[in-house]
Amino acid sequence: MIRPIAVVVSSNARLDEQRSRTSGNFSTKWFGSCSSMDVEVTVDGVIDNEVTFSMAIDNGGSDDTIFNEVRNGSRLKYYDSNDFYICNVSTSQRKEFTIKFLPV
Repeated sequence: MIRPIAVVVSSNARLDEQRSRTSGNFSTKWFGSCSSMDVEVTVDGVIDNEVTFSMAIDNGGSDDTIFNEVRNGSRLKYYDSNDFYICNVSTSQRKEFTIKFLPV
């Protein structure tokens, strides 16, 4: 079993008093070697191919969106940050979902 870089639980809707944020901050700092991150999205433990989202970095003001249209099966270039969050979620699900970022 591969140890994930991060495991994040995200709401299906924006958080109170937020424009598009659906999760708290999380880290993608990895102490091994990897050049990419594979994305696994699940709802209630079952793979979900419908959920899409963006990933931004919290700069305490005007935040930078780094990845768009992320979904289950996406392969993202590794990006090292302690301040990522999930935003701009698109889904018909009415439940929280879990995202695993796996090193490649």
